Amino acid sequence: MKEYFLKASNALTRLNNSVSTNARSVADITVRIYTKFEEIRYISETIPDFILHPDQTKSNLKSSGEIRVAQLLASILCERIADQSTRLAEDLDFGEEDLDIRDEIREIREQITRLNEVVQVQKKLADGAPVSTESIKNLQKKYDTRITQLEQELLRKEGRALTVTALDVTKKPKLFGKGKFEETLDDLILEYGKNLRASSGGYISLANLYTALKTQVPDVEFSTKDLEKSCKRLKKQSLIEGIVKRSGVKIVEFVPVTLGSDARKVFDLAVNKGYVTLEEVVMGTKWDHQRVIRVLESLIEQKIARKVSSLDTGDQYYFPGLYGDNGW
Repeated sequence: MKEYFLKASNALTRLNNSVSTNARSVADITVRIYTKFEEIRYISETIPDFILHPDQTKSNLKSSGEIRVAQLLASILCERIADQSTRLAEDLDFGEEDLDIRDEIREIREQITRLNEVVQVQKKLADGAPVSTESIKNLQKKYDTRITQLEQELLRKEGRALTVTALDVTKKPKLFGKGKFEETLDDLILEYGKNLRASSGGYISLANLYTALKTQVPDVEFSTKDLEKSCKRLKKQSLIEGIVKRSGVKIVEFVPVTLGSDARKVFDLAVNKGYVTLEEVVMGTKWDHQRVIRVLESLIEQKIARKVSSLDTGDQYYFPGLYGDNGW
């Protein structure tokens, strides 16, 4: 985060120099906002940086998700201050001498005031002190998309995989409300579902999805009920196909699983234990061997099933989305 403060500070320094040369009528205002920004910058440097040091632990870090949001908001506000200051300095350096920039200076001052609120909240959270976060919540709504983008950029710079976006929460947060937690869970599900088409044909049982995400983010508290609600939200947004129930088992379909009636019967036979043998399909459907083999091969081609052969068990057809083990 320090690079964002440094960039804004350099831009304000340039603006301050340009104002002193070209617009003396607003020089005093510019000096004051620059001084205030440097005070805020100093305070920010005393706050532990959980973005750059995500493994850092402290007894009062139950609110680390909220600290993360405050950090991201501070970075975004620094971006705005840097951009506005740079633009104003260029206007002054190449514009008319009597250019009136009072309104623009006031806008930068307002951004710095917001930045001060965010940094003060961030400092209190890091110290474990009770805080009022109404202004932060309003800013979060305004910059929500940029928060997500910025966190992705920072995680990539650190060489870490994106797991939780925007709020790195461990449980449904009270400070920013459950809405952001739900969005985070939605993102986790979508992120995991990206590779499912190649590994299982685009489906997974709800129980296995829960286990997989728990393994991926063990510190995040959620239930299968939370997952089911999240899948329903994603279905409404047409981001996934939704949840279907097969032989009493809930299946999350990320893409349309195009199964004919024969393939669906075989799929249903595998639901309870995650795999079938050729003999089990013959007994369960009363089809001849050639028909069963044709259907099983079709399922393998769609990556919905995998054939595993061994001397002990013979040929078995595993359904990775049901079985929950992509190593087969």
